[in-house]
Amino acid sequence: MTINRREFLTATATTACMANLASEAMAAESGLKIQTVSGDVDPKSLGVVLTHEHAPIVDWSELFETQRAPLEPVRKRIVTRTAKLLDEFSGSLKHWKGAGAVVETTPIRVGRYPLLLAELAKHTKVDIIASTGFWCEALAPQHPWAVRMSVEKGGAERMADLFIREITEGMEDPFGQWGEKFTDIKAGIIKIGTSTYLRPSERICHHAAAIASKKTGCPITTHTTNGGGLEEAELLLKLGCDPGRVVIGHQGYQDDRNNDQAHDYHTLIAKLGCYVQFDRVGHGNYKCKSQAQQIQKLVEAGYVKQVLISHDHAPFVCSNFDAPKKTEANWKELEADYTVVTTELLHELKELGISNADISTMLVDNPQRMLAFAK
Repeated sequence: MTINRREFLTATATTACMANLASEAMAAESGLKIQTVSGDVDPKSLGVVLTHEHAPIVDWSELFETQRAPLEPVRKRIVTRTAKLLDEFSGSLKHWKGAGAVVETTPIRVGRYPLLLAELAKHTKVDIIASTGFWCEALAPQHPWAVRMSVEKGGAERMADLFIREITEGMEDPFGQWGEKFTDIKAGIIKIGTSTYLRPSERICHHAAAIASKKTGCPITTHTTNGGGLEEAELLLKLGCDPGRVVIGHQGYQDDRNNDQAHDYHTLIAKLGCYVQFDRVGHGNYKCKSQAQQIQKLVEAGYVKQVLISHDHAPFVCSNFDAPKKTEANWKELEADYTVVTTELLHELKELGISNADISTMLVDNPQRMLAFAK
């Protein structure tokens, strides 16, 4: 028997509500922890969490099978500047307990250096949660390691095994051949993505993420490109994921591919029980006032417990990532301010009458519940 999209949404909404209630009950149990690059922490210790950031670097070079930008000549500068930016975020949390945390959503082989993340964590008050997973094909080719697995028999399972290893034992060290060396620094979330429409290799990554999430309890966070969030959510739920473990990202502008503010679309995702993440706050088409208005709609509709907020900022990126050879000069500093949410957006939310309790739910309680899973 087949069901249409409307029947799927209706049927799933009921189970989603039950799953979210179960997730909340589980999060209250003492056995749940959050995996940071410095080790396991109690969820309640984090305070405010920015749930989709890049800190300190992004480098797409390997997506084009070219040489990565050299890290060692700029390592100290990268750590020093990023730690300063993170500490400024921490300093903006005057009305909340805890130093704050960021979810570092740079996945495998696009500038994710686990040892660099661990070093950064030693220079800032802010907790850092790292990601496993592979990026999509939206603006560059998917990583050849992911592409190879996506076309091989049993590739989804092997990719899932990689994600599971990075969650349970430690992330791959990119200084070497694919999968040659691993660290003992664990990932605490699975990052996947889609182009404007879901492509075959991206679909395999979703299958792998679903397998890994179901086996470990680790949450999944997604990149979307001009739509596709609802399709991601539907696919992950059809694959058996707990909706309380699924975060649909990059919401806030033309998410249904038509409307600047896609309120009905956000509600459909929330009805499935997934998190709706407004994580480009302050960017060109994602001005604070517009983001606040869209968040307000979900709060008023009763979905405050499914809203997450962040910036998607990166202090350093490798420019000319398709150049065959790179030097220190390829590293470009970007304007990255991790306080926009806790200052400008917070002001706009309060102007719209959003209560302090609801703001705390979105910035503190929801991320802690989403990120915590059993050890």
